[in-house]
Amino acid sequence: MKLKVAFLTYKQREDRAGIGDCIVITFNEKSDDGIEREACIVVDGAYSGINKDLENYLRNEGINDIDLIIATHIDEDHIAGLKYFLRDYIKKGKFGLKNYWGPAPKDYRPITIAEFVSYMPDIDEFGIENLSFISQSVDTNEKLYGFVKNVIGGDNIWHPSVKNRDSIPKIFNSVKIDILAPDKQIPSRDIVGKNEIELGNILSANLEIDLKELKNTVNEAASESDRTANNQSIVFKLTPLDDDGQEIEGCSFLFTGDAEKESWECMIGKWGGELESEVLKVAHHGSKTGTTTEVLEKVKPNYCIICVGNNSYGLPDEEVLKMIDEKDAEIFCTGRNPKAGESPCTTDDVLDKCSLWDKTDGKDILYDRIIFEVDTDTMSLSPPLDINCCSVDWKNFER
Repeated sequence: MKLKVAFLTYKQREDRAGIGDCIVITFNEKSDDGIEREACIVVDGAYSGINKDLENYLRNEGINDIDLIIATHIDEDHIAGLKYFLRDYIKKGKFGLKNYWGPAPKDYRPITIAEFVSYMPDIDEFGIENLSFISQSVDTNEKLYGFVKNVIGGDNIWHPSVKNRDSIPKIFNSVKIDILAPDKQIPSRDIVGKNEIELGNILSANLEIDLKELKNTVNEAASESDRTANNQSIVFKLTPLDDDGQEIEGCSFLFTGDAEKESWECMIGKWGGELESEVLKVAHHGSKTGTTTEVLEKVKPNYCIICVGNNSYGLPDEEVLKMIDEKDAEIFCTGRNPKAGESPCTTDDVLDKCSLWDKTDGKDILYDRIIFEVDTDTMSLSPPLDINCCSVDWKNFER
């Protein structure tokens, strides 16, 4: 039996990787009566631009039915693509879907701070891009949930958390999935709801509004909403099992969504050494808010995958790459973020140690996907395989 984990690259265009997670896990699943078949899990779906690549990859792997889709949290760069994949492929019968795990959407109320403030003058001064992103994400999650429910009904939809993980039906015999976070699911509207109330109180209590105070309130609400959304990420550990149902050591994968400091502190306190995994999907696209030395000491990864590309946030953060390098873990990225002139991580030799970036010819490698394989017969994990690579000269890169 083989298990394959493919980290797909979201491409803004053919020679330009964007930021966003999309992961496909395939393996031989043996039913209780001994019949084998190819099983498939899709984790997140980046933006809609990845859908054709996702379709092609599934077709090449011979996948017609997806056993499980996991949407880790509500951020657009994780679920927007899933919404359109459900609409354009699954609802139209091009692929089947059996189960869905994702953020809780119930009690959604489509009134957001961003919409509320849009009626105010001088809105361009407010800088509410983050909050608009969260508001849009809540709406996307609601639509995604609606598509899923329409396709598979409510019985096979779960909103996983530590609190309810023991009640989630077992889906697979060949792999074990341990839910490690969040502690409990918060309805997606609550991520922005409390901040709507705070802003509403300020506006209703003042005939004359201090725009500086309002701007600060909006920005604080945006940051709080973003942290809440990220810390609601479904974090899970996937471990292949042998024919006797025993875990195969040294072959586990830890999928982390955009988990930040608060979520990690909770997981480290609750799970400790159980976090240890051979392969770590680095949280939050390599942001320093998602990875600490303590995290790496608990996970002890040999391989770290960062789903990243061109972005305005300067990700991956240099200090994260340094921390990983100091732990002697091998770094693979689905793309690189070229900033004006220099990457944020070219101040030392860390960049050259990223397996993605081959500096011998002055070019970087842009992967279509990064694939790990686990052979359960030999109980071994193969280093990443780069499939359909192309080289991109970042010195002549056009932003």
